[in-house]
Amino acid sequence: MNTPELKNILISKISQIDDEAFLSAINTILDSKSNSIESYNSDLHKIIILTEQQKKEILNSKKEYLEGKFVENDVLNEEMERWLKE
Repeated sequence: MNTPELKNILISKISQIDDEAFLSAINTILDSKSNSIESYNSDLHKIIILTEQQKKEILNSKKEYLEGKFVENDVLNEEMERWLKE
């Protein structure tokens, strides 16, 4: 099956769906693909173009890290193990 055939199959299946929540989920997937456009520079390094929202989330995460608002992975794993045993 080639790309145009697959697109036609997907379009046909999507057009038959009436579940708004499911269609919204599909839309989110499609938006994430179109918003994170990948390209390559002349040295064939992958370049990912981020949306403004993605840039804000990264900056916020860096800020939280610098403020010490994080849990180390080992500590989190131990905590999750305690929760699972309760």
